[in-house]
Parts: sequence; structure tokens; C-alpha cells
Amino acid sequence: MFLLKSVWDNILFHAKRSFLSVLLITIASSAMLLYRGFVEYSEQGLALSFISNSGHIQVSMKSAAEPQSTGTALLSARDMETLRSIYGDMPVVKSSDAVLNFQGIIGTDTDTAVFWGAGYDSPQHLGATDGTPVFAGDQSLVLGKELFETLKLNTAQEPFVNLMSSIGDSGLLTGSFAVSGWLDTGTPQNDTRLVIASRSALLDFFELKDSASYMRIYLHKDTDMPAAQAALDSYFAEHQLPYQTQNWKERNPSWEQISGLFRNQSSFISIILYILIFTALTQSLSASFMERIGEFGTMEAIGLKRSSVIQMLVLEVCLISLAGIIGGIVLAQLGNSLTEICNITMTPPGYTRAYRLSFYITLPAILTTQFFIFLTGIISVLHPMYTICKHSTVQLIHYNG
Repeated sequence: MFLLKSVWDNILFHAKRSFLSVLLITIASSAMLLYRGFVEYSEQGLALSFISNSGHIQVSMKSAAEPQSTGTALLSARDMETLRSIYGDMPVVKSSDAVLNFQGIIGTDTDTAVFWGAGYDSPQHLGATDGTPVFAGDQSLVLGKELFETLKLNTAQEPFVNLMSSIGDSGLLTGSFAVSGWLDTGTPQNDTRLVIASRSALLDFFELKDSASYMRIYLHKDTDMPAAQAALDSYFAEHQLPYQTQNWKERNPSWEQISGLFRNQSSFISIILYILIFTALTQSLSASFMERIGEFGTMEAIGLKRSSVIQMLVLEVCLISLAGIIGGIVLAQLGNSLTEICNITMTPPGYTRAYRLSFYITLPAILTTQFFIFLTGIISVLHPMYTICKHSTVQLIHYNG
């Protein structure tokens, strides 16, 4: 208790120096945490964008399971009912829906373009940047922004487009649809060919039986995906069912390349940031304690044991580090809240649409970054501790570096 009171008195006596040390640790702590949060947010956001479009797991007929294939073998109503009964008993499954792929030529009286599209059970969740989203049963389309502009359409004039398409093995299908709006996904390459429709409306309009290209399965937790996919594959093989699964990573081969490149870049930047913070903290804290070597010598001269002096030194840097860490966590959370309140946005490379900036601060990120800060604080007093152990009391009192 005596040591703790003495350390607290030292911190108050050197209030200005202690405040600057805590401030430095706070800034370093929040900088590391915000950067880690930005990396986590960017990577998780990229994964969620793939998952929201592909689902965690897709189930299709075996002949339609190639990564870039729309497939010709469709799931029938009976197939879909069978699949729902299978994964309906799996507690890890959150929801599911059916998707019907179609592709062909879309055009007006003056312009035409090649498209690829999908009919969803609940397409309204995709939204529309301009115009009215497509709802289940609504016989209208939402086009990608670039495709909408290519066809020179105007939602105020209730535009119509003609489709020449093929769905599964049904042959050539034609029809005229209203366009209710356009969607900006942020990726021009996608928007030049994108068409979104209601699956039920497509089936009714083209007079097709209830069918789908694949079923999308969404899970409660991302970590359940390998086990859930293995369970489905095992069930299909055991009962000799003609279905095949693919997870969202298999459906999006570019994910591994993009994620790998992003991790390499962020790791390189993190190493530089860690080195700079380690150097700055150790230099500042060590210099701050080295300036007080004479004070520690005086403590020994009035009867305080050398081991107690070292304990006081370690305890003081621990308290200062903890105060800075707490301040850093609070500052990082405050910075995250401010970006949300101010609606700060950023436009990723290759995108035309800005997204809200946010920081995904997790408990593992807090533990790892703040442990590094705390460890750096401990390392910073190794030189002062060595100096105290090496010199006699008289030498410490007259120590001038």
C-alpha cells in the first residue's frame, strides 16, 4: 500500500510529465485500434458484400454447379421442397431463398445490349438507387446504372424494354417488361449488364413451372459454414441425391486474391506503424524516467530499498500505461462515433459509389493492440532499471546521463 501511495504521489508531483506520457500513449493506442478497426471493417465488409449476394452456401443440381455457370439444369419445385426439408432441421441455418438466373439481349426501339440477370424471391432487399425497387410478384425490372444509361431510359416516362432470353432448357423466350428503376452497385463492370427481377414474375410471365437455378442458404454465424457444407455434402452422398453445394468463397474466386492482397498491404503498413509507435513510446518514456535517476538515488539514500525503488518504477509505468490504454479505447470509440454522426464516406478503388466510413473494433483487436502498448511501456523502463541496478546510491544522486 505504501508503494502504491508513493507512486501516486510521484505521478501527481510530476503531473505535467505524467499527463504528456498518458496523452502520448492514448494517441498511440487509439491510432493502432482505429487502424485495426478499419482493416477489420474493410475485410469484413468485403466478405459481407459477397455473402449477401451469394449466400453462405448455394445448392444446385450437379450439372449447374460450375463457379461461373448459370447452368441448364434447374431445381424443380419438388427439389426445392426436398432441400428445404433437409436444411430446415439444421439449427445453424438462418434463412434461405431461391434464385433464377437468366441472360440474353435487352433493348428498346433504338438501343440493345447483352445482359445477365437474376430473379429473386425477395429482390426488394437489394434496393434501387433511383426509381422503385422490385417487389415479389411485381412484373418490372431494375437495371444496373450503366445499362440503364446505355438504353437511354427515363423512369419518369415509365419505360419498357424487350427481352430475348433463355432460362434453363426452356429455349428462347421473349417478352416486354416495365423498368421501375436503376441500381448502382458501385462497380461499373457489373452495372453494364445487370438486370434484377422477381422470380415469381419471371415464371408467371414466361409460363414456366416453379424452378430455380440454385438455393441460397444463409447461416447465423460465418464460422458454421464449413461444418454446414460438409453436413449437406455428406447427406447428399449418403442418400444419392443429385445436388451439389458451393460456399461463397468458391462462388467468388476473386475473394482470395483480393483478400490476400489487402492483408499483405495492411500487414506491411501495420509493421511500420508498430515500429514507429514502439520507437516513440520507448524513447519518450525511457527519457522521462532517466531524467529522474537522481530522484531515485535520493529515495535510496533516505532508506528505501533498491528493490522497492524498482517496484515503484514498474508500478508507475503500469499505471501510466493503463491510463493511456483506457484513454485510447475511449478515444477510438469516440472517433468511430464521430465518423458515423458526420456520415464520413470513402470511395474504394475501382468503385464509383462512396460508402460510409466505419471502424469494426472487436475484443480481439482491443486485446492484441493494447497488450502491445502495455508491453512497450514495460520495455521502456528496462534502461532506467538497469541504470539503477548498475550504479551506487551516490552515483545515482549525481547521475547526469
